[in-house]
Amino acid sequence: MRKPVLWPGIIAFALAVLVPTVALAAPLVQEEVPADALWITLAPLIAIATFVERILEIFWDRWEAPGVWPNRKGVPNSSAPDYIRSKKAWSQWLGTLVAIFAIGLTNVRMFRLLGFDVLFSNLLLFTSGVGGIFDQFTVGTLIDWLLTAGIIGWGGTELVHNIIEGLIKGRNLWKEMREVEAGRKSILDARFFGEYIAPELEKRGVSVTGLRNLFQTLTSVGLAPDPLLASLTTGQVDRLLAQLAAHPDTAPAAQAIRTFLDGVPPEKRPEIPNLLALLTPEQRRRFLGA
Repeated sequence: MRKPVLWPGIIAFALAVLVPTVALAAPLVQEEVPADALWITLAPLIAIATFVERILEIFWDRWEAPGVWPNRKGVPNSSAPDYIRSKKAWSQWLGTLVAIFAIGLTNVRMFRLLGFDVLFSNLLLFTSGVGGIFDQFTVGTLIDWLLTAGIIGWGGTELVHNIIEGLIKGRNLWKEMREVEAGRKSILDARFFGEYIAPELEKRGVSVTGLRNLFQTLTSVGLAPDPLLASLTTGQVDRLLAQLAAHPDTAPAAQAIRTFLDGVPPEKRPEIPNLLALLTPEQRRRFLGA
């Protein structure tokens, strides 16, 4: 009978030991993490799951073969339903135990890799000072350890693959939904500004182009539009103009403000800040440049 090959299990376990260092250096899973980065981050889980499966295959091959330790009697009928059920149950428990051992050596924990806080992660049990899983060992570490081992032991590589694929598909779906929502919001913002704000400004003698140019002029000399809007509300524009005109650097801004206000009736000026207050800072930057 052909002896089972140990190399796949050895290689998988070596990957499980070496890959976490690279994986933990990668960004934790967030909204904009690329799919490839997510695969790289969770690759140690696949390596450990593959290692566990190879160990179980080797164990059951030897268990069922007659004349081989640890079961020299062998298994007369490995296709018997009762034996298959018993083998599956034992495989799940043995796989979990092997996964616990592998995770303890590598500190590869699913929720830690995903960047999720497990319950009681701040409840420190002990710290060994030697690094790895037993350094800063919390209740959350124990929960994460057991959950990850259970997922690998009871689900194997197929479940780990499905979890990663589900995370990737969910991230992509969420990203698409955000893009759709952002597009819808952009259209609504444009309609709101074009159908309400712009006409209301024009009724008060203010053109959108003129207001945008004024804001750009203020920005170019290092001034924010807010003091101008505040002076329009309080009726103290002349004081602001005098202050700006007194300095050579800001004198062009004073002239731009005078030119802009020439076409705006004095009684309409306080209404301009009220209209612009209906815009969010993002909308104001988008449509008016400041």
